[in-house]
Amino acid sequence: MRNKIGFSLIHGLIAGSMFFCGALLADEVNAEKIADTFYKLNYNPKTPHMKINHTKGFCSIGQFKPNSKVLERLNIKLLSQKEIPALVRYSLGGAEMDDRSKGRGMVVRLQGEDGATWTMVMLNSEINFARTPEEFLKFFEMKIPVNGKVDMQKIKEITESTPSFKNFNAYMKNVGISKSVANTAYYSVHTFWFEGKDGKQIAARWKFVPTDGVKYLSDSEVKKQSKDFLESEFKARVAKKPIGYKMYLVLANPNDPTNDTTALWSGKHQEIFVGDLSVDSYDGLSCNGDVFFPNDLPSGINPPKDPIFELRNETYGITFGRRQ
Repeated sequence: MRNKIGFSLIHGLIAGSMFFCGALLADEVNAEKIADTFYKLNYNPKTPHMKINHTKGFCSIGQFKPNSKVLERLNIKLLSQKEIPALVRYSLGGAEMDDRSKGRGMVVRLQGEDGATWTMVMLNSEINFARTPEEFLKFFEMKIPVNGKVDMQKIKEITESTPSFKNFNAYMKNVGISKSVANTAYYSVHTFWFEGKDGKQIAARWKFVPTDGVKYLSDSEVKKQSKDFLESEFKARVAKKPIGYKMYLVLANPNDPTNDTTALWSGKHQEIFVGDLSVDSYDGLSCNGDVFFPNDLPSGINPPKDPIFELRNETYGITFGRRQ
């Protein structure tokens, strides 16, 4: 499985590099500038080969079992398999190294029998903090220390004057510190386009809902945890039984923004149950060196149309190259 995954990784890197070349020529805010900012903010010379973003994480193995009826709605050949091997990486947000923080990430890479892959890069938030490349860059630039100090007043002023940042902060106030990766929901943030059985494109975001429910620690419980509690809790949990998630597509309503990752969809939405993910074993830290491209998609799924998506892929390719 690892060899097949390696081939997919290289294929994704080449694709990301092609997109990157075009961005350098056309955009003032490009992937190279974003990568430079990540390195100014997060680089540690003692660990030059570590990821510059979502740095801390661990790896696991599982299986994805598609819903037997999902092909009645979607034309995705990969989902015709009864069971698909899955590589799963759990991580913290940014360069955070303390598990007693809110930001969480999960990557699920499905490996099909015919070489098809699907890499799903997710966060524990339904929305992103930036709508445009310019906002994406500004969000990180404002946090770079000057003369060894972070200007907290400047961050506060910029956040209050930038609706995307302000709305994201308000959203995260309602997100707690999860007690386990098994009690965390994960979301695609971007809107992807799925091919329906009738050939029409369906705009949807996806979510992985933990079968054990979303559960947060109280303030007093957080204080009792170590900075590395998520990994040890995971090992103890999967030794008893697999961790489960149910995957759903959340279909866009006619008035929902599909090109804005900062827009929170509200109200009732039609959902499609895609399948069950079962994570059953710890796989060490080896996948921490991998690169995970969100544009690694199987046939039947087309990429998002928002201005942030390709920028992410390009930046991942650049930072992967720098840490080799």
